[in-house]
Amino acid sequence: MTDKPTRLELENQVAELKRQNEILRLQLSPQNQQKKRQKESLVERNSVADAYIRTILDNMGDSVFVKDDQSRLVLVNDAFCEMFGLPREEIMGNTLAEHVPPDERESFLKIDRQVLADGKENINEETLTLRGAETMIISTRKSRYVDASGKRFLVGVVRDITASKKAEQALKKSEMQLRELNATKDKLFSIMGHDLRAPLNNILGLSELLIESVKKSKTAKSEEYLALVVASVKNTLTLLDNLLNWAKSQTGEISYKPERIDLPSVIREVFELSSPIAKAKNISLRQTASEEIEVYTDERMLKTILRNLISNAIKFTKSGGSIIVSVVLEKNKVQFSVADNGLGINAEVSKKLFEMSANTSSLGTANEKGSGLGLALCKEFVKKLGGDIWLESREGDGSDFKFTLPMNR
Repeated sequence: MTDKPTRLELENQVAELKRQNEILRLQLSPQNQQKKRQKESLVERNSVADAYIRTILDNMGDSVFVKDDQSRLVLVNDAFCEMFGLPREEIMGNTLAEHVPPDERESFLKIDRQVLADGKENINEETLTLRGAETMIISTRKSRYVDASGKRFLVGVVRDITASKKAEQALKKSEMQLRELNATKDKLFSIMGHDLRAPLNNILGLSELLIESVKKSKTAKSEEYLALVVASVKNTLTLLDNLLNWAKSQTGEISYKPERIDLPSVIREVFELSSPIAKAKNISLRQTASEEIEVYTDERMLKTILRNLISNAIKFTKSGGSIIVSVVLEKNKVQFSVADNGLGINAEVSKKLFEMSANTSSLGTANEKGSGLGLALCKEFVKKLGGDIWLESREGDGSDFKFTLPMNR
């Protein structure tokens, strides 16, 4: 026999049916139907808005992110994922500090905490090394956002500024080169306006004395004046040659023409050109090069280097002094040395000695004037030949100019 519901149970069932009927009536009422449609419309509009926002963010060139108050990423766009080389699912909910070396994590999160705390916008530049060992320079702009509930978020934009920074560095380098070229131009004008004028005046004066001496049949004096004229002309020709070579080197007109050359014979040729000036100051020239040493290089450039170094040594060596040119083999290169027992050069002057823009020229032991161009040209040519040049000197103890050239280039 089936148990019948009690009166109380029937009353409860009737009450439940009335409640459900009332809920159904309210849901079916025009007002509630309208509210339902409005709610569904709002949800739909929010969904469309979210899709629009996502599309806009993903089509931005800059990387965009939103972090919560724990610096966890809650929103990133495609550009952000692409910049860091990480999938979105690996980024979301993380701080990215996991991808930073442990010793840098504190500084990585410090700026986030500061912006979240004081609300002040921060723009920071840093060098970023990515997983593929690719280095870029990024600029990050961060600001705080507080929603209706009072929760704080960090909104940021990351921009790759590597190209602009490289362009800025290139511009600074070009500006520096332009300044150097301008200083070189001023130096060249000074040489042409002063250093060429002085020796030409000397030649003119000596020629007039020579004419008078010939008229008076003073043979000894004539020979003396003639020797000085020859020396002065050779100095002037050397200066003109340096000017021409320097100008050609700056415009790229000097070509590298290597050939197999015998070093002792090249040094002897340079000695022949330099001996009249050395003899006038009673300075001896000696070489200690082995007859077997040969090198494959540009003979004209090498002679210009040696001629200028020897000329410089003569200028700063006193009467009765000596200059020794030596060559030694060092594995696959040759080291040249032009050493004198002259005045020597202090450390401060030595630092700028090979720079064209530096005004390092000074009077020689016989008050000889120089242009300061010769040593700069030596550095330029040694570099073109694939070698290095330097100076070993101490004031009062002479100077030793050394340079190396590869045996074969």
